[in-house]
Amino acid sequence: MNEKKENIQYYDHYSLDGVIDYPSGIENVFIFDDIGSFASDFRFDTLASCPVRLGMVGCIICKKGHVKLRIGLEDFSITPNIVLIILPEQIFQLIEMSSDFEAGYIMFQKEFFDIQNDFKMALGLQSHLFKQPYVQLPDKDMEEVMVVFDIIKRKVHETTNLFLKEVIQTYIRALFYIACDIFLKSKRKIVKIRKEEIFENFISMLDQNFRNEQNVGWYAEKLCLTPKYMSKLIYQTSGKHASEWIKDYVIQEAQKLLNSSSLSIQQISNELGFSNQSHFGSYFKRYTGTSPKEYKHAGKK
Repeated sequence: MNEKKENIQYYDHYSLDGVIDYPSGIENVFIFDDIGSFASDFRFDTLASCPVRLGMVGCIICKKGHVKLRIGLEDFSITPNIVLIILPEQIFQLIEMSSDFEAGYIMFQKEFFDIQNDFKMALGLQSHLFKQPYVQLPDKDMEEVMVVFDIIKRKVHETTNLFLKEVIQTYIRALFYIACDIFLKSKRKIVKIRKEEIFENFISMLDQNFRNEQNVGWYAEKLCLTPKYMSKLIYQTSGKHASEWIKDYVIQEAQKLLNSSSLSIQQISNELGFSNQSHFGSYFKRYTGTSPKEYKHAGKK
């Protein structure tokens, strides 16, 4: 557990690995429904004493009781059959919790999924999740979600399973699509304000052009805005600046190509529009902490 400035507690897979009490056969994924058995020295009042930033995707499935969380500047009440999603780097704080509160929890790095379709769908929902980060499940869907949840909770301990990562990915993906279906159907029909339109247009352009255009100014010009103003509107809508969105797309694609393709690092550098391999290497290491060569080699182990 690390502490960031402004007295915000920070939890990611590294800090959580240091406090959990149960063995897991897969890295960077945590699933539990009893906080005491997950980490004996962790207390819920830690979350109430100060804000928390989670460096992972967090999912809370309420089974019983209620809890109130403050995410950003808004309070959300979570009651039975509600699934709440906390996006990476969002700040949240526990406001109150009933004595009978019970829930299932899943946390994983967003890089856990290397399937591009999942990543793109998550991005498509992201602006909606900032406004309404939860969905109420019908009883039938809640029963199905809990069946899959219990399977994952049991499977994650099968340390001898040679395909454990792929099995867990499949089950979590099933939960992801069940929730996405309901999220998309429950989107409120509201008139889009200007900054939301700008954000959606930016993401659409970014999806098509990030391999060749990584300059904020290029996207701002297409939207007839100054780079500073566009980045400000995008930050207000999504919690991330335009440059961060561009970086996430480029790094995600670079990691996918380094992991799953036979392309050389030079070819990947060209594919992503870098002027030379050295520039690509510096860019990749700045944001991942490792060089493309080291990352590619580690993926072959």
